[in-house]
Amino acid sequence: MSTIAVEISDLRGWAGQVGRASGDLNSAHGYATGKIADADFGRVLELITGDYAAMLTKAHAVLRADSTGLGAEKAALAASADEYKAADVKSRNHITNMGGGVTLHTSDDGVANGFDDIASAQTKLNPPSPGAAQLPQVSFGWVLDKVCELVVWVGGHDPREYVTKWIAGDIGKASMQVSAWRAVADCVDAVQANLNSGKAAIGRTWIGAASDAAGAQMGTWGTALTDQGGKMRQLAGHLHDCVDQAVKMAQCVVDIIKTVISIVMAGLSNAAIPLYGQWKLIKTVKEAITMINSARKVIMAFWNVLTMVKSFIQLCASAFTADSLPPAPSAVAPR
Repeated sequence: MSTIAVEISDLRGWAGQVGRASGDLNSAHGYATGKIADADFGRVLELITGDYAAMLTKAHAVLRADSTGLGAEKAALAASADEYKAADVKSRNHITNMGGGVTLHTSDDGVANGFDDIASAQTKLNPPSPGAAQLPQVSFGWVLDKVCELVVWVGGHDPREYVTKWIAGDIGKASMQVSAWRAVADCVDAVQANLNSGKAAIGRTWIGAASDAAGAQMGTWGTALTDQGGKMRQLAGHLHDCVDQAVKMAQCVVDIIKTVISIVMAGLSNAAIPLYGQWKLIKTVKEAITMINSARKVIMAFWNVLTMVKSFIQLCASAFTADSLPPAPSAVAPR
């Protein structure tokens, strides 16, 4: 003979806690769609733009699916409590013979203990901070144009096409999204902590096959939310590294271009000297081309970093899917 035991008020309290988790993730979805919605950070991070935009769509969708799915879990648990209550009304001494050797023991003390949230998930969704990182703001004007003309004249690549155009972008926006990703990850982690606490509490007063099935269902939710929060936090870290490396790369390139301008303009000042002046100018411009190529190598090294981040973004996109979430639940009838 097997026994099912349930404290009905506790089951209703558990349903309520799951419902709050659904509401918290709905807030996280609204926050993400508002604060992490734009993938265009300019030329400097152009290499990741397409994959990042595709990943954002999936991240938003999975947060919405989280909220919807946990809302369905709440409804199923509440319906189960109603089923148990109906069976309790028909029973004598809160004991019901369910047939097939199964006995249902119900109780209802009117109090749901252990189902208060241990963390306030929505308070984690703070306004994002832009941080202090900024690309160097430099305008070279006509001086750079003149240097570029000389570089092309000697046979080099135009630095405006191969170097300086890549140091433009909205790093502040990227930094804001770093902060926002961390806020959403904190919210998801808080939801998971609350659900884990409630799952342990209901396990003490709801016993039987139905409880085991519901516990397994919520265990799958725990795995999914833990994975989502972890990837969001890693994504914030990688995006932060992109911002940091972009600023360092841009400053290095700007310093190189400033040096190029300085030496070329110095060579140009002697260009009027017959023969020697032109030879000296050509020699100087060739030295400048070598320096410009060094700047290109700095950019290429930065792109290698972006390529690794791009691969992680693609991994996140494949993980942020509703397929990783538990199937829609149904109410557990006590019979």
